[in-house]
Amino acid sequence: QQCQLGRSLSLIRLNQEQVCTKGLNMLKTAALVAISAVALYQVGIAVYIFTTLSIHSQGEFGSIMAVVNDLRFQYPVHFEMVNRVTKLPFPNNSAKRYYEEQKDFFLKAAEEFEIHPYWADNNAKEGMGFREVVTERVLGMYRQFQATGRMDYRLEKDRCAMIEFFRNNNIPHPAVKKMWYSKEAVIEDLKSGAIEKMVDNFPIFLKACHLTQQSSDGTFSIKTPAALKDNEENILKFINHRWDYRSRDVDRPWQDKGDKLTDALTPSYEIQEPFMQTGGNQMHVEGRVAVGLIEVRAEVMWGKVYLVNLDATTIFRRDGKIEDYTSFMGGVLHMPPEAGKRVSWLRDEGYIDCVIEVSERLAQAAHIEYVRVDVFIDKGDPKNCAVNEISLTSGYVYYGHEERMVNLWIDGLVNKRYKVFETDIPVHELKSA
Repeated sequence: QQCQLGRSLSLIRLNQEQVCTKGLNMLKTAALVAISAVALYQVGIAVYIFTTLSIHSQGEFGSIMAVVNDLRFQYPVHFEMVNRVTKLPFPNNSAKRYYEEQKDFFLKAAEEFEIHPYWADNNAKEGMGFREVVTERVLGMYRQFQATGRMDYRLEKDRCAMIEFFRNNNIPHPAVKKMWYSKEAVIEDLKSGAIEKMVDNFPIFLKACHLTQQSSDGTFSIKTPAALKDNEENILKFINHRWDYRSRDVDRPWQDKGDKLTDALTPSYEIQEPFMQTGGNQMHVEGRVAVGLIEVRAEVMWGKVYLVNLDATTIFRRDGKIEDYTSFMGGVLHMPPEAGKRVSWLRDEGYIDCVIEVSERLAQAAHIEYVRVDVFIDKGDPKNCAVNEISLTSGYVYYGHEERMVNLWIDGLVNKRYKVFETDIPVHELKSA
């Protein structure tokens, strides 16, 4: 009986062990399935983002920028994953060859350039990256603000001051009908109907001049006169909230000092009309982006345009070549093919010439050694382009070109190739003769 009892207990223990082993195996399988499902989900979202961007890169001009804003809001983590893929360390040999071809031209440009003393306060050093030199620029602006209260950075960080600079230096720009330096005054003009009476074309854009960073959401678009009345409550909320809000230059290495500079700005608003094109209004507003309106970004170094960037997917070079970054080959591997007819007409019909002329004229008027100039193009009139805004602290996508541009920037500063424009006038108050 004892033997039989022992065998029974052994069988029970064996069965228990088998059950436990089976249970553990099932848990392992379930865990692997769950992990695989989560991984597939993450990959699926990343693929969805990449595919969506690829599709819109061939759509209406500006549509990819609107989609970028939506995707960044809906999937911030996954969007950053995809964004990092475009920054993988694949060498851009096309950018390298272009730099070698242009180097002497830009070094000579630096020698002939008259820089405002304000911009010369930049402790850039050999070997720094693009963002590091931008950070040094911000630190220089902060030092001058602390020492003497100078706020020449208002040239960009205060949109109302920027528009005044455009006006004083004959820089074409969309019509700005009025600026307000009192919250009560803009609210009064809204409620009284004065804003509707002063504008001639819609959509219009109410902009907080002290909030120029994209993350600050400082623009309220109003598509029609009816929308101006129907959205009055939301517009009032925008005015009241944005008046007290201050920019936060998130995810930028210069944020600490940069935020202190923008904190010192006086709040203000402006009302801007759309950029009028020869063929009439060919755009529609999606969020803060005018889809259908061509906007390019010119990188100006020592008074000369180095490249022109369209929708962060296409780069126009001074030598006439156009690099296409819409595909995996260009966007990820940094081996851009020559762009096709979808964009080549901008070069062939003289539209890029207008962008280069107005961008270089602006840089020379501000006596600024590096600036990004964002320009609207009129599809229908190659000579009718207008500046939307500028950036002193660009964080745009360049697919490896920034590694070359920064060398030209640093060389001119470190070796002091430039001439100094002797003046005490703040940059944003300069006026053309």
